Amino acid sequence: MASSASSSDGSSGGAIEVSGGGGTVSALFSSSDVGTSLDGVSSSANSPIQSNDGRPTEEPADAAVEQTNAPAESGDVISIDVADKGERANLPVVFGDEVEDGFLRVKVCTGNERVCHGKEGAKLDFFYVYACFFHDLGLTVPFADWQMAVLREIKCAPTQIHPNAWASMQAFDVLCRAAGLTATMPLFLHFYKTRPTTSKGWVSFFGANKFSLYLASYKGFKTGFFKISILGRGRKYIFDEEDRPKFPLYWTALPPPVDPWVEDRLTPVERADLAVLKTLPNKIPLRPLIQCLRSPDLPRAVYG
Repeated sequence: MASSASSSDGSSGGAIEVSGGGGTVSALFSSSDVGTSLDGVSSSANSPIQSNDGRPTEEPADAAVEQTNAPAESGDVISIDVADKGERANLPVVFGDEVEDGFLRVKVCTGNERVCHGKEGAKLDFFYVYACFFHDLGLTVPFADWQMAVLREIKCAPTQIHPNAWASMQAFDVLCRAAGLTATMPLFLHFYKTRPTTSKGWVSFFGANKFSLYLASYKGFKTGFFKISILGRGRKYIFDEEDRPKFPLYWTALPPPVDPWVEDRLTPVERADLAVLKTLPNKIPLRPLIQCLRSPDLPRAVYG
């Protein structure tokens, strides 16, 4: 059953039609300029896990410079052609299968909206997302519980962290699932730290040697964003039992720096999983790992 978002919740932006089932958005998303779409990924691709012949290194500072620049004051409007719905098979999936029809809604943003804006006069809670999250990285809403826990720990809204950071989380999720491990916030943050800048900009993950960057220069992502409005019945996906958001819905003015999660703070199960992860090579490429999401045999696609 298809549902159409309306503007009756008081949030600005026109409505776009959303299909039922998997929650496919009935509008064309523009991929980032150099991002790799998940569309058409072959399940027979070579395994992204290669032998480890490199030394542990911290992410180069120059590779992260592009990530910390503040969003431009213009151009951050969604690049969705509502009139041209295109081929349904080529559209990204926004909502996971568990989301009941109409409980969450996709809304197009107005020309003067920015991802760093707060709730302001909107009646419904919402959060902004970049289109590349779905087209390039294969994310779905709601995010994985551990990913929401990471956002909560680092005190960042979804668009407040750079897409390369989201790519690291997606790749970590794939890596753990393929190995039969449980991805958790502490286990992921064992490999990373954040160092937000005083100027308004995207927060990046630093310090890990397990993954390479998804893209050294991730261009075009900020030109497409939209909002997910949360209807009353959809709060169960985004809010906990005490009606608190599972992650910051809106940008935090000054997120604190977060150090790597030390091994002593991990649970026995997390330490056992960490021991497995330490046996894997360093600098695993993110893009082929994320592309394994489409494989019917995830362990074989990842580990060969």
